[in-house]
Amino acid sequence: MRSKFMAIGVAVLAIVALSACSALAPVQSTLAAGEAAPALGGGTVLTTNGQTMAGVVVVGSGQASAEPEIAEVIFGVELRGDDPAALVDEAAGKVDQAIAAAKESGVADADIRTTGYNLWVETVYDPDRGTPTGEVIYHISHYLQATVRDMDRLGGMLAAVVSAGANTISGVNFTVEDTQALIDQARQDALKDAQARAEAMAEGLGIELGKPVQVSEVSGSYPVYDGIGGMGGATEAAAPSIVPGSFSVSVSIQVVYEIR
Repeated sequence: MRSKFMAIGVAVLAIVALSACSALAPVQSTLAAGEAAPALGGGTVLTTNGQTMAGVVVVGSGQASAEPEIAEVIFGVELRGDDPAALVDEAAGKVDQAIAAAKESGVADADIRTTGYNLWVETVYDPDRGTPTGEVIYHISHYLQATVRDMDRLGGMLAAVVSAGANTISGVNFTVEDTQALIDQARQDALKDAQARAEAMAEGLGIELGKPVQVSEVSGSYPVYDGIGGMGGATEAAAPSIVPGSFSVSVSIQVVYEIR
């Protein structure tokens, strides 16, 4: 009976040992023929036969710039008072006059749109006791966006809408007609930069660079520059000098190369 129990114990240990060996065995991934090889940590890439090999991972950057061709102006009216109906009427009149001034400055009807409209109530509190006084103040704001396509008329347009009744300009943003062309140019420059970086690394390490096995765009930055903001209303406003600078986009691309 003792020999029988010993035999069963040995069998159990053998099964446990086989299970442990199976658990410790490396797991191999299999890719279908022609399937893209994913990038792995530590600068390695997976080949189509399921084996790993050393690789070169680089990130290339590219940037493209152009002179701004379009200005997007956010302007509007902000008022406060104790009669909401009167505030609504007053704000509407000032906004209508500002829109008319923008059109007279060369902005097309299709290039003017409302971006925000808000009417809210402020409860007045006693500063000493921190309790409501029973007084309320009504606030109204109406914002619009105008797209100015003639940059030479931008300063005059800003002065015109302020003189007509707009008492806030929250931003002037600059862009170009075809941003995609700049993005494409920046992307091509990023690919060239990645290739140059990989070749320099390969030369420095004394290795032969293989073909790229994975390419991914890791970031893209398409900034819009603010020109001015926070202008107050005036009876007659002088045209401000606007310096748009340049509009730029940047792209970063990660490329994984084989090592031959």
